[in-house]
Amino acid sequence: MGAADEQHERIDLIDVDRAVFVDNAPRPGINWSQVVLKAVGLLAVLAVAIAVWWPEPPEWRVFKPAPVPVAGLTDELVLDDPPGQLIQVELPPAPTGVRPELGYVFGEPYGRYLTRRWALFRTRTSSLQSAPQSTTLATVNGVGAKLRRVRVRREVEWGPIDGRTWRVTTNMLDESQALEFANQVGLVDGLPALRTRYDLGDMVPIGSVAAFDCVVLLTDLFHDEHGTGAAQPTLLRWGTPEDPVSLGSIAVPSDALPMVEFVLGAGEPTTVHSQPAVMIKSRVLADWVIGWVEDGRLILVAGNVSPEELLALAETVRPATDDEWAEVVLASQTPLSIPLFPVDTTSVNFGDNVTLYEGVDPETGATFSFSAQISGKGLLMCINEQSDVGSTGSCGVEQPSGLELPLLWAGDGEGHSLVLAVVERGLGEDAELRITLADGTIETFPLIDHGEALPGPAVATVLPADHGAVELWIGEKVVATL
Repeated sequence: MGAADEQHERIDLIDVDRAVFVDNAPRPGINWSQVVLKAVGLLAVLAVAIAVWWPEPPEWRVFKPAPVPVAGLTDELVLDDPPGQLIQVELPPAPTGVRPELGYVFGEPYGRYLTRRWALFRTRTSSLQSAPQSTTLATVNGVGAKLRRVRVRREVEWGPIDGRTWRVTTNMLDESQALEFANQVGLVDGLPALRTRYDLGDMVPIGSVAAFDCVVLLTDLFHDEHGTGAAQPTLLRWGTPEDPVSLGSIAVPSDALPMVEFVLGAGEPTTVHSQPAVMIKSRVLADWVIGWVEDGRLILVAGNVSPEELLALAETVRPATDDEWAEVVLASQTPLSIPLFPVDTTSVNFGDNVTLYEGVDPETGATFSFSAQISGKGLLMCINEQSDVGSTGSCGVEQPSGLELPLLWAGDGEGHSLVLAVVERGLGEDAELRITLADGTIETFPLIDHGEALPGPAVATVLPADHGAVELWIGEKVVATL
């Protein structure tokens, strides 16, 4: 070996003991029972958390009433350029002591209350003692209920309960359904409510009973039906009795517009004065009706004109000037000239009437008389004509609800035009009827007290064909005019 070789050292290899690197210690198995217990505990915690985060659904569904805005418009509304003369004015007296009822209306979408399913409830305060608990079959909240039915409409009344009486009205629901609905209504914090568990089916909330009552009052007035409520409507008509254009309005809550379609039928959306409006092809009021809510009032314009013409008329609605409204108020004191209608004179006891005028027809020579009396129907006015060929007659009635004194009435019957004036008892000495003729002369007719058959002093006469103004005076004041 050389020197270089002598510098190398010998290294012996050592065998590896692989057992040193192996974990031979015993390892425990998985305790599945503990895993399950921990999981169950975690789920329980989650369930409690969910219950706290997701509470039980409320028992009641509460309906907040729509606000009643401070009215920016009054009932003193007119058309800017009306189509004809003013022929009718209805200005019911302001309500006294009548408050809106609480309640809500539910109905089918796009349904109408004359023909589709709906249900409403209303409640008002009562000073009567609470009704006792009842065991009869017809009960609501434990007290006896009164049931009424008119065709497909039903009413359920009960109470008082806690100082309130309740009434439910339904359409096209059977008795059990009406009672079930009645048992699900209530008040929560003074607001109308319906139990959440009650299934309305295909009905949806429409609006407040207060809005519904206002719309019904206004539409009824278009039919010359006078009701009473927390607000009173007004109505003006221009044109002719056979073909008028009508303007009516009433103070309403802000949710009244949907009620217009509920009462009159579905319509097409439009705008009037930049306000949402609805145009309805109506079988109830006229050919077309347009309605909108503006500054706290529901306004309806109706007429047998095209939708375009009606919309143009609606856009002209505006507040009346003082002078214009003074004329309207004066016209409201003068009933519309309405023809008397033919009657079978054998069914009328003319002997009970007070004869106010007698004359002779210059063309036929027949004698005729105009008479009147207060009857159960109101102020009954009749013309009875006697001729060689027999007797004919016509009568008309001013209803008691519409009979307001002083009264100035004009009408036609049996070919004669007559005028009647009536004032309150005690004013006869200062009252007279004045008719201006074509030549400017004025004929005067004092009113006479005819006794209890009439509501007060009265006079009647034939209207000359060429007459001008017809006025009823009390003292130095004109109280009514034609």
